[in-house]
Amino acid sequence: MHEAEFFVPSRDARLFARAVVPHNARTTQSGEVAVFVLSHGLLDNIESPVFAHLQQALSRLALASVAFDFHGNGNSTGTTSYGNYYDEADDIAHVVRHLRQRGIPGAAKPLRVIGLLGHSKGASSMLLFAFKYTHMCPPLIINLSGRFWLAREITMRWTDENQRQLRETGRFLWRRYGRKPTKSNGGGIEGGEGDAKQLVREYWISLDDMKVRATTDMSVVQALPLHRCFALNISGSRDQIVPDDDVWEYDRLMRLAAPSSDRVVTRIVPGAAHFWNKPRELEALERTLRRWLVDVLPRVGL
Repeated sequence: MHEAEFFVPSRDARLFARAVVPHNARTTQSGEVAVFVLSHGLLDNIESPVFAHLQQALSRLALASVAFDFHGNGNSTGTTSYGNYYDEADDIAHVVRHLRQRGIPGAAKPLRVIGLLGHSKGASSMLLFAFKYTHMCPPLIINLSGRFWLAREITMRWTDENQRQLRETGRFLWRRYGRKPTKSNGGGIEGGEGDAKQLVREYWISLDDMKVRATTDMSVVQALPLHRCFALNISGSRDQIVPDDDVWEYDRLMRLAAPSSDRVVTRIVPGAAHFWNKPRELEALERTLRRWLVDVLPRVGL
């Protein structure tokens, strides 16, 4: 097993990434290592249990993976905002290009990105990447608990005080997030890759952010290149963050674009919630991924 941590330069940030490459990693017919790119949800990062498990689960299928922190999250630099889905799609493009051109530090073989897996907000951003950068879209797309109707807010997400500040000032501080800088994450080290000033951050919500989010149209999934791609949509039956009608709308619209129904698969995992942070949820998720991948990998030359 080869593991590496590195930074990917993007337009205005440095994106922290972690690669896991099993010793028996699958390769394409031309000898390139097949790799998945993983993207996280709102104010999350690659240290969350679901991403640690997903990278190990993919390695058990002899698949390499690279998980990264969007700008303004985790150990990446920059700032983030509530409605920046297309900005995050651009982050994914930077990571995919970097892997194509420079590979993974310490890995001898060239790479080919053969799949994308996004969770929650990262799933929506991943689908927008596949729409905006159709020419870069890999053959396998996995949407894990992604929201379709972005104008629909979670009940009770904002407090009365949040809403009062929004009316009066046009913005409010929703939460502080991140972690204190340490030597291990690059903070406090002169010339260190991490940005100590931005590891503990404030997350402000503005009226403009909410408008951008509400007007981001996810029906563009009808234009995904499903004539050459396979899509898997996964949701948990106990997801109280994203209702299950979101995943079924993705399913419906993707099927309109797909030349055959077997190119789009949707699975509801019994008993699973939105964050996939319990052992039984992670085990069920891995079984769902394994069944689908065992079916589609031969169809994309792996």
